[in-house]
Amino acid sequence: MTQAHELTSIADLDAALAESQVGTALIFKHSATCDISAAAWEEFLDFLRDNKDKLNATPLHSYFLVVQTARPVSNEIESRFGIRHESPQAILLQDGKPVWNDSHRRLTTKKFHEIVAEYAQQ
Repeated sequence: MTQAHELTSIADLDAALAESQVGTALIFKHSATCDISAAAWEEFLDFLRDNKDKLNATPLHSYFLVVQTARPVSNEIESRFGIRHESPQAILLQDGKPVWNDSHRRLTTKKFHEIVAEYAQQ
C-alpha cells in the first residue's frame, strides 16, 4: 500500500507542503470519534490500497491527520488556504495550492480516483 504519512505538527505540514510544490498532495483529515469519518477513512485507505502501483508511478503524496490530536495542524490548514475546517475532509494540493476539497459522505474511493485522475496525471 502506498504510505500515507501522518501530520502531527506544523513542521510536518510545512514538509508536506514543500513536497507538494512539485506534484500533488492529498491530505485527509480524520476524526477518531465520528462514524462518518471512520467510513471515509476506510474509503481513503481502499483508494490507497487499490492504486498502489499506479500511485507509486505518479507524483502523489498522501497525508492524514487526526483532528483530536493535531487540531493546530488542521487550524493551520484552514488559516493558510481559507478552507473551513471539517471532518472528515480531504484536500488536494497541486504545486502547493489547493485545487479541490470535499468532506463527509462525499469522500469515497470513487471520488478519490476521479480527483487524482483529473489532477495528478497532468
